[in-house]
Amino acid sequence: MANRMRTYPGWQVLIVLLVVGGIIGGGIGEFLVRIWPVMSVLGQIKSVGIPDFTINLQVFSFTFGFMLHISIFTILGFLLAYLVYKKL
Repeated sequence: MANRMRTYPGWQVLIVLLVVGGIIGGGIGEFLVRIWPVMSVLGQIKSVGIPDFTINLQVFSFTFGFMLHISIFTILGFLLAYLVYKKL
């Protein structure tokens, strides 16, 4: 048998899958917490990132910021998206 190396789709596909997986995981988490309030511990959201700030230069202004709102369900969505990427 020949030694076959597995090639994966590009990193762009991985990024898209991770974003979609995070959104779907977060949505499912919010839905489950509304149905079963006991799961609110798993649905706690932690925010990580840079809060938005603005630089005003009179002629134009820059606004920059990035926040990632993570819960256990979002992480599960990321993991499932990564497994889907590995199967491609």
